[in-house]
Amino acid sequence: MAIPSQPTATTIVTEAYNLAGISSPSAAQIVRATNYGLEKVKRDIMNLGKAWKPLLITAYHITKAGVSHYANPSDFSVDFSVGHMTGTHSGALTAVASASVMTLAADEDVTQAFAEGKWLLITSGTGTKQAEQIDDYNATTKVATLRQSLTTAPAAGDGYLIVDSVADLARRPLQLYDKYMGSGTKAAPTMYFLIETAAYGEIAVYPVPDAVAGLRYKYYADLLKTDLDSALYSTILRRWAGVFTQGAFVWVLQDNDDTRAETEKQVYFGMLANLAAWDMVGHPKWLPGQNEGGSR
Repeated sequence: MAIPSQPTATTIVTEAYNLAGISSPSAAQIVRATNYGLEKVKRDIMNLGKAWKPLLITAYHITKAGVSHYANPSDFSVDFSVGHMTGTHSGALTAVASASVMTLAADEDVTQAFAEGKWLLITSGTGTKQAEQIDDYNATTKVATLRQSLTTAPAAGDGYLIVDSVADLARRPLQLYDKYMGSGTKAAPTMYFLIETAAYGEIAVYPVPDAVAGLRYKYYADLLKTDLDSALYSTILRRWAGVFTQGAFVWVLQDNDDTRAETEKQVYFGMLANLAAWDMVGHPKWLPGQNEGGSR
């Protein structure tokens, strides 16, 4: 069975022009609709809310002893959780065969039974701030095979940590920041503060870390800042293709002073409402008879 083609920004805006009765849009029209029409749809979606289920992603930070503040990812919108990742087995990789197969330190004494199922966190070097679950480990050769490939292959010499546990940190209101952070206490963090900055914001953890460990960020990404070449953006275009097409269609009609714009805008608003009910955290669950994902 053939798999349907993945929608792209180009195919979506081309379909929007087709719906408007423009069967062969020029390259300039496609670029304009992509840069302005699709961006408007993304703004409309993010104006509805920040916590969209498909935009929940995970990133990692590496703590430093004595450092309490860590920048949020560049596409950060709303925090979901922060976990402190710790372990008793660490070292430097001695060899890397691929982004999913690597050799741990020669003196690593972790057993196969202990390692398999644990997360391997890269704590320094080329592959830093990445983690993946160990699917297979050979205690004799020290070769670890990960469940999935890391985005960036580490290099020999990169630091690693086999994660024993992840403790969720409690979020505290910023009003309590001075009360806690002024003490400078060093230990394993148990709480965090979310701090707004001119860039992406940051978190401050308390107690101040006393060792190299990991911070696991789970957060909702900002669709307006999502990498257009990323797998996440491709997933969004596929999952929300109907809403993007209708929104771009409305934009094309408005751009051409077409009298159908107002009527189609109401259809678009209805699809946005259905999308929120289906995919926004905290909204009522989708009901039978509604358009799943806002399909046209």
